[in-house]
Amino acid sequence: MSAAIMIPGLIAVSVKPVGGSTWQLLGYCRDGVQVREQVRIRPIHGDEGGGPDGIPVDYSYLGEYHEVRLELYKWDGNVMTLVSKRLPNQQKPRTHIWEPGWLIKQGTDYFQLKLSSEWRFAQGQSGFVREYHVAIPLSSIEYPLGPKEMVVMMEWTCLPDANGQLFSVPT
Repeated sequence: MSAAIMIPGLIAVSVKPVGGSTWQLLGYCRDGVQVREQVRIRPIHGDEGGGPDGIPVDYSYLGEYHEVRLELYKWDGNVMTLVSKRLPNQQKPRTHIWEPGWLIKQGTDYFQLKLSSEWRFAQGQSGFVREYHVAIPLSSIEYPLGPKEMVVMMEWTCLPDANGQLFSVPT
């Protein structure tokens, strides 16, 4: 395949609590979505590479996670309220701080995140679609207040699920 310019276009962001049955549209992005694929690798030093101060003789793969940064210029207020709680548990109101030390992934208190382009590269082809199985809004959620339109900025940390699958690409 020859190199081509790819423009995914309008990205729709949808979420659902783990175990939920339907995706809920969170909103639409301004200037797209930035996905940072973080691979963790540790160097292994040995005498054949000069010891602990020498060059690594190999590398050990320690896993991968993705950070998804986005700015929403249009969103559903009810879904945003659910996401801004960080924990999709309905019994935990946003106005409270809950048990420090709560294990989010083990407690299945996370979201699934779906990114999908609503524009097609070419007729008959699907656009960019990626579904993350374990997505946690870990960073600060920023929403400026004032006389201009609100743009919500957020970052999701996406981890592998219990089967080791980080994301899927539905067909």
